[in-house]
Amino acid sequence: MESVNYEYFDSENDYSKNPNATKHRSFNVSRGDFSKYAILNGFYGKKLISRDARKFYSSMCRMAVKKEKGFYVISDEYEFAETSYKNVISFAMGMLATRIIANEIYNINKLYHFTDKSFKGTLVNGKMAPDWIGVDGQKKVFLFESKGTCNKNVRKKTIEHAKVQLNNVGSIKDTSTNQMYYPQKDSKHVICSCFDAYSGIDKVWNIHDVDPEGKGEVNLEINFDKECFMYYQAFVSYVDSLNQVYQCESVKNQKYYCWVYEDEKYCILEEIYNSMKSGQFNEQNRYRNFNNYVNEKLSDIEYPEQFSHDGISSYED
Repeated sequence: MESVNYEYFDSENDYSKNPNATKHRSFNVSRGDFSKYAILNGFYGKKLISRDARKFYSSMCRMAVKKEKGFYVISDEYEFAETSYKNVISFAMGMLATRIIANEIYNINKLYHFTDKSFKGTLVNGKMAPDWIGVDGQKKVFLFESKGTCNKNVRKKTIEHAKVQLNNVGSIKDTSTNQMYYPQKDSKHVICSCFDAYSGIDKVWNIHDVDPEGKGEVNLEINFDKECFMYYQAFVSYVDSLNQVYQCESVKNQKYYCWVYEDEKYCILEEIYNSMKSGQFNEQNRYRNFNNYVNEKLSDIEYPEQFSHDGISSYED
C-alpha cells in the first residue's frame, strides 16, 4: 500500500497557508480502496452498472496516480491530459478523496449523494446542496463537498463556493425516525484532491480537509432506512451480476460472503447480505429499522485486516 498526505484547515481563510499541524498526517490507501470507492461512486441512481462501466470508474482513478517512494504521485497521463479530460479526472479524484477521508478520518462507512436522482431530499429556492451526507458511529451527521485539481491546491474561489453549498443546509430530518440533526461547523467539510511536494517527493497526492465557518438555514429531509437499503442493494446487485458462487469465510467468528473478480475481492457480512435477499425490508414497510439493523451488526464486528491488503477490496463496512 502507498501513502497520501492529509492536511486539515480550521477555516476557509486558513486554506493553503495555515494547516492545523496537530491534524497533519499521512496514511496508507490500498489499490483495492481505489476500486472499491470509485465503483461505489459509479452506482449513481442506485442502478446496476455494466462491467465496462465498473472498469471505467475504477481505472480512471487508478490511472491518475503512480507509486513513487511509498507515496502516490500524479501520473503523466493525468497531468498532461487534454483540459476537458483532466477536469473529469480531477472531479473523480475529489469524489474518491471524500470517501477515503470520511472512512479514514471521520469513521463514516456510508455516504449518500445529495444529487442522486433516487435521493428524496431536496433544497428549496434553488439553493445548491453539497455532494455528500454521512453519519458516524456516534450518530453525528456530516456534510461533505468534493473538489479536485492537478495543481498544488484548489482555488480560493472554489472553496468559497463549496462553503456556500455546505452552509445552505441548516438541519436534517430523518423521516424514518423523525429525528432531527443540526450539523455544526466541525461536521461540514470541503475535501480537496490536489498534488504538491511532500517528504522530498514532487507532486504527491494531497487531500486537504477544509472546515468552513458559517451556519445553514434550510431543512433537508432524508429516509436513512431507505438510503441505507439502496446503498447495500447497489453492492448486492453488483456481486450477483458476476454470476459467481460466493465463498464463505470466517474471521474471528464473523461470517462473510466473498467474491473474486479480476484479482479484486469483494466481501460483505453474511447477515447483511441475507437480510437484503430475504425480502424482510421492502418498499411496503419503508425498509423500517434497516439502518439500525445494519449499525448493530457492524458494531459487533472487528474489521478483518486480511481483507485490506493491496489488490484486495472489501465493501465499505
